[in-house]
Amino acid sequence: MGQDLPWLNHSGSPRAAGNACAADGQHNGPFAAATAALLAALMGLLVLATVLGNALVILAFVVDRSLRTQGNFFFLNLAIADLLVGSFCIPLYIPYVLTGEWRLGRGLCKLWLVVDYLVCTASVFNIVLISFDRFISVTKAVSYRAQKGMTRNAILKMIAVWIAAFLLYGPAILSWEYVAQKSILPEGECHAEFFYNWYFLMIASTIEFFTPFITVTYFNWQARQDHDQ
Repeated sequence: MGQDLPWLNHSGSPRAAGNACAADGQHNGPFAAATAALLAALMGLLVLATVLGNALVILAFVVDRSLRTQGNFFFLNLAIADLLVGSFCIPLYIPYVLTGEWRLGRGLCKLWLVVDYLVCTASVFNIVLISFDRFISVTKAVSYRAQKGMTRNAILKMIAVWIAAFLLYGPAILSWEYVAQKSILPEGECHAEFFYNWYFLMIASTIEFFTPFITVTYFNWQARQDHDQ
């Protein structure tokens, strides 16, 4: 999956940038030909595995009605996010990382960044939601099974995940250069304008990574404790 910070390795990172030109004027990229071919093959396999694996999860959910429990709706949401990573984010990242140059235009760069940050953040939030659902199902088993309108509640939570994931990075990606009244993005690179703003990155990473990590750890630990009692 694509990542967003230097330590989380979002595909929006400028690390793919770094042009290299041969003596004959042709662009070779930052890798030797053999290395580039190997990386392309490995990333192609990653795309294939990601798309097929998550497509099968979605297909199973659609075909088998018995799988449509509240908890499995959240796994469906996670599979949709990961499918988008494999079908859109990684394929656009492959030529960028291999050539060291973004050649698809600023408009597609913006779209790629928005989708990349969106689906990666949505995946994290979905994992939190799955852990919370498991926590409730174990600690409040009777009331959990007695809930009415579980499908509607599950769909609303799924939508809330996508809205929250977009609000964390989407507005900043789309409007940062207009608020700052300048763009710091060099020609041939594609990364978020806030990439070097540590205040924003620390706040966003706390919301996207540190808080979900602590929350998921607590939910799983507490569910395990209640299950063992």
